[in-house]
Amino acid sequence: MKKIIFVFLFVFISLGLSSQITISRDDMPDAGDTIRISNALISNTFDPSQTGTDFNWDYSSLIPQTQVVEGYVSTQSTPFLYQIIFTQNVANLASPISDITFLPDFPVTEAYIFYKETNTSYTRAGYAATIAGVPVPMKFDVAESLYTFPLTVSSPADSSTSEYSLQFPGVGYFSIERKRVNSVDGWGSLTTPYGTFPTLRVKSQVYEYDSIYIDSVQFGAPISRFYTEYKWLANGQGIPVLTITQEGPLVTAQYIDSVRNLTPMSITLGEDQTICKGSSVILTAEVSGGTAPYSYLWNTLDTTSSIEVQPEETTTYSVLVTDQLNNTTFGSVTVNVKDFTAIILGPDTLLCAGFSIAFDAGTLPEDVHWFVNGTEMASSREFVLDSTGIGLNNAVVRLEYTIDGCQGSDEVVVGFQICGGIAATDPEPLTITPNPASRLLAIVNSGFTEKAKVLLSSPGGHIVDVQSLNISESWIQIDVSQLPPGMYLLMITEQGRTGSAKFVKK
Repeated sequence: MKKIIFVFLFVFISLGLSSQITISRDDMPDAGDTIRISNALISNTFDPSQTGTDFNWDYSSLIPQTQVVEGYVSTQSTPFLYQIIFTQNVANLASPISDITFLPDFPVTEAYIFYKETNTSYTRAGYAATIAGVPVPMKFDVAESLYTFPLTVSSPADSSTSEYSLQFPGVGYFSIERKRVNSVDGWGSLTTPYGTFPTLRVKSQVYEYDSIYIDSVQFGAPISRFYTEYKWLANGQGIPVLTITQEGPLVTAQYIDSVRNLTPMSITLGEDQTICKGSSVILTAEVSGGTAPYSYLWNTLDTTSSIEVQPEETTTYSVLVTDQLNNTTFGSVTVNVKDFTAIILGPDTLLCAGFSIAFDAGTLPEDVHWFVNGTEMASSREFVLDSTGIGLNNAVVRLEYTIDGCQGSDEVVVGFQICGGIAATDPEPLTITPNPASRLLAIVNSGFTEKAKVLLSSPGGHIVDVQSLNISESWIQIDVSQLPPGMYLLMITEQGRTGSAKFVKK
């Protein structure tokens, strides 16, 4: 029985030890290699500091946001002036990059990172870039140590301190000092969206002090940084199968991946718009890319994809869009408001059959059209209406006009009646409630007494002398329960005063 237990333990331990790997020069990239890398944000569900022996790291739920292809070339294929500094004794491998992040605001092209690969180490020798058309090699005084071979779980920690400074006339000054401390802090199995690998993990703590001065803006500032890199190395992959970088609250991930169809999230609000004062416009945020569903937050505090706005003055509207993975994008659009003064024709009114009423659109409109009951009658600035062709009926007078490209309209109802001795005066607008009314109609009393005469003009122009009413200091109440449904014009007259209003009988 003891022999069986001993054999079992031996096999178990042997299997565990067999998953430990050794990283050597053969596991580093070579000239001609191209490796596709996906970039992803790390959510709070991951804790990159977790590690151990025979550990299982599960990063299979990483969702790529962007992809790049990292390539490697021989130093002889880089610009000749770079090769003068980065000789074969200094570097024997280079990787083209699109930019050098520690050189903000410098015009950079033909940028490279240079490496030195030997049987005992893998180091970063420095950088090179063409700045303002001039090739500038940036070799560290001491190469930055990345890995020491053979790299195993029992490898001792190593460190390096690398410095470089650049004085570039007419452009600026830059210096960098970087202290890197590397240690193997775990081994085990790593799973990413690309696959599962036996790995060795290297933890690097990086202390960096950058100093930069830009001549064009006459400004410079020191930048002090501290960040931690967690790198999972596997045999035959060239670069870490997963690298997580943590700098303060920002945690990012890069991992070897296959080709994916990734569309960055973007937003379109359309071109800036111009509206006339008093008009409204609908703004719609059209989002592409990212991962739906999206959430919206406008600077109006609306949370829908479309909003209707009616600004009184020129206003910029902006919206922040967040997708399911907490990626964000921002867009804005300006609504320009043209000043526009509307033309008001005045209150609805009743006229004696023998009288007329004159309307004037003023001098502002460049285009004027007058309509009576839907038929265009004139296109001049002034328009006069009488009962000809209307009789004892109501006429809806509508004005449509254009001022500085802004279109407007207004309409008024004019009723004609047989006055029977009632003097014609300019009517005062009356305030009535409710409107529409079904039984009682209440009019705010503006000084009329019990001697006032109240007349109603029906939709057909028939004049109704109202007898059933109640007049107090505040209100005039009329019983309209017996009237047929329709629109009516109301007129109250007393001692040369006339008040009028329009209401609807339900």
